[in-house]
Amino acid sequence: MKALKDLSGDDLELARDVLDKQVVDREETKMGRVDGLVLELREGRPPRVDHIEMGAVVLARRLSPRLERWVDGWRRRFGVRKVARYKVPWSAVQEMTSYHLKLDVAALDTPTFDWERWLRDHVIAHIPRPLKSKGEDEESKENEE
Repeated sequence: MKALKDLSGDDLELARDVLDKQVVDREETKMGRVDGLVLELREGRPPRVDHIEMGAVVLARRLSPRLERWVDGWRRRFGVRKVARYKVPWSAVQEMTSYHLKLDVAALDTPTFDWERWLRDHVIAHIPRPLKSKGEDEESKENEE
């Protein structure tokens, strides 16, 4: 495993080494996959990675602009995410291994967890809790004593 600072220009092939790689936060919580890369073009100098993008719209764009419009239409109509693309600056990448890209972010504070929050608030919160039977109440009282 190489740290990002140890990689030379010849060591990193973006399409192979970064695209579709699992993304984790600083606590190694899975956040999704790298769906896109945005390069900064600099006059007289080689391009550099500005940020990575995550989201179904970004992945659809890689396949077809028409599919991107279709997916974005569904996202606007039925989606819970406020943004179609979650952009992470390349400077937030802490570590890159053969199986993941580790970011210096907290996954719960990002739009990648919008669906989980929505499900928690609109579905899970409305599932009734099971009622305790009379035998369970007596067992819990015996355990407390």
